[in-house]
Amino acid sequence: MAYLLIIFVVLILTPLILLLLKILPLLTAKPTISVDYIAEYNKLTKPPNYNSNDNAAPYYQKALEALVDIPEDIKEFVQAWPGDMNETELNVLQTWLSSNSDSLRYLKEASRKPYCWFQRQSADKAIFDIEPFELSKLRGAIWCFSLEAKLSAYQGNIDRAFDHVLDLHKIGMHYSGPVTLVEQLVGIAICQIAFNATYQILDRTEFNTEILAVLQSQFEQQLKEAKRLNFSIEEKIIGFEAIQRSFTDDGNGDGRLIPGKIYKIRKDSPLKRSIFYIEAVLICLNHPRRQETLQIHKERYRCLDGLLDQTPWQLLQEGKSYESEIKQVTKGNFFIEDWADSLAKICEIWQRKKISDDALITTLAVLKYKADTDLYPSALQELVESGYIKYVPIDPYGGKPLVYNTMDENFTLYSIGANFADNGGVPSEWGEGEDGGDQVFWPIERY
Repeated sequence: MAYLLIIFVVLILTPLILLLLKILPLLTAKPTISVDYIAEYNKLTKPPNYNSNDNAAPYYQKALEALVDIPEDIKEFVQAWPGDMNETELNVLQTWLSSNSDSLRYLKEASRKPYCWFQRQSADKAIFDIEPFELSKLRGAIWCFSLEAKLSAYQGNIDRAFDHVLDLHKIGMHYSGPVTLVEQLVGIAICQIAFNATYQILDRTEFNTEILAVLQSQFEQQLKEAKRLNFSIEEKIIGFEAIQRSFTDDGNGDGRLIPGKIYKIRKDSPLKRSIFYIEAVLICLNHPRRQETLQIHKERYRCLDGLLDQTPWQLLQEGKSYESEIKQVTKGNFFIEDWADSLAKICEIWQRKKISDDALITTLAVLKYKADTDLYPSALQELVESGYIKYVPIDPYGGKPLVYNTMDENFTLYSIGANFADNGGVPSEWGEGEDGGDQVFWPIERY
């Protein structure tokens, strides 16, 4: 009986001891910080043949330091047309814009520079602690510039108004290329604000064919210089830094995921769920090691780069989606798999940005055709045949040309949106939500 008891105890205790031997090193594990990714970030983002005289960053800094915050009285009117304000509101707007004359002048100077580069710093050399100071205040400056453009148009100075929206679009383009995805998304949003202001000016003012021709030509030139969405910072800096700080380093480039790190990241995470510490330990026991995680991380961004060239409609025909393709690559790796939905949304934003670019050029071409001939084109192909546009834009949600229809003294131009259904030009935010709808570029909604 004694032998049986010993055997029983050994059978019970041995797995527990082995488990403890695996767990204890994880509980005490710490990362090895061997690479300064702040320095790597600054190297990767610095423009080739950098010249401080060509850098817009100092002008943005001056513009934001001089910026006077928007008064509470007109905060709700940032997207409005000045002509829809009452006299008191209009006076407040004019006073505010006058108080920001220096800020606007610096912004305009910044827009004329070929690039913008901020040298980033962090006290503990952690890339995650970088908070681009300019992004927190840039939104107010952009609305200021947009309202200045619309007020100029409202007062009859169309040339100045369109000059402003073109400069505003250049500012958005500064936040592109090898910078963080957050900065690139800010850049796309700024470009969209420039487009919205342009649409409002076109909707509310009189203009001739010469102005339209110049505006279309200049937007086309700027868009020709636009950069593709760039994942290099996320892949080579943000991702590598996250792995460096969350995995051990065995000296040969491999290591284990550290429970304390993912617990800290996920316990208050806005991602799909938080975790308990004991759960973090169990996850780390069988989690893919550092080298395997690094390879999956790289593959994820190769996948993303390929997905940028595929429209939602093309993926739908294959029974796929951005999210399903990304999840297929990251499946089984807890450390990185939860970001699939966010990265999928970024692919969709990129497709929306590209068709929004085409839609603005097409709208300008339709209006110019009408100014030249006193008639609207019967179809978008007529604009190509007449030399007003180079190609007919294809809806990324329909696989066909954007929907174009003429009506009494106007026309409609829209994408059928994310529900993949033509709702007859019912305006919505890209067809999202229960009620669906379409992304209508023209005519615009009046706020």
